[in-house]
Amino acid sequence: MLVERAFTRLSGPVHGPSELAAATGLDTTVVYRILQSGLTSSTFVKVPPGRYRLGPGAAQVGIHAMAATPGPQTAQPVLDRLSRVLDGFAILWVLSPYGGPRKAHAASSPGRYGFDALGLTATQLVELGQSLRVGASGRVIAAHLPPPMAASVLTEHVPAGAGPGAIADPAMFAAALQRVREMGYAVARGEVFGWTSVAAPVMWGEAVYGAVTVLKPSSLMPRDLSLPITATAGAAERLSLLVSGTEPIRSLEDRSMRRIQVGDRVAA
Repeated sequence: MLVERAFTRLSGPVHGPSELAAATGLDTTVVYRILQSGLTSSTFVKVPPGRYRLGPGAAQVGIHAMAATPGPQTAQPVLDRLSRVLDGFAILWVLSPYGGPRKAHAASSPGRYGFDALGLTATQLVELGQSLRVGASGRVIAAHLPPPMAASVLTEHVPAGAGPGAIADPAMFAAALQRVREMGYAVARGEVFGWTSVAAPVMWGEAVYGAVTVLKPSSLMPRDLSLPITATAGAAERLSLLVSGTEPIRSLEDRSMRRIQVGDRVAA
């Protein structure tokens, strides 16, 4: 497990025994034996000359772990309440590592809005929806990725169709990720033209699972973002507990209802 984890902490996908030994504190000979033993289960794949990468056996373990997390039907009540309290478009994005870190739509509660209200073409909607370089949800997820994966996000270009608020400069984007880690949320203004969004991370232990975000037309988003930030962070916290399985769903939903009712009164 130490060797497997070392692959997630080192930059790039392919590494040799010496590099992995330095990252784990194990002897190089021990690491070599571990790598060789992992070839039969496809946990590791050998890449000539004498280097290795994680293989389909490691991916299969991750797939089984993700399959055991709650599905969209569990998140839906949380998103519905969040959408109602903020009168916005609430979305749960989840991390997809396919071809590099991306996000994928898992569930949403559009309220009076919908994806067509964003004014994007189908191509722009897909590109902006997947990219971690655009929007509050993208920054929230990127900020909690392992450093090598977060660094790979910095090298990507902002997709065409992004609004004027998108952060194109890599150094400024890196600084924005640090602020997300310090504050626990992100705010995006005009990164989708004419819209403002607030997002908070959904965590599975130390791993980022995804992000909850709420979008509203900028003209309708309140200047004081205290309620949107508090409500969005609360929804993300609830989903983090559900994903982690650290609290029964029924008890968590009861507590969620009490907090949302407080939010309703504040909004009123």
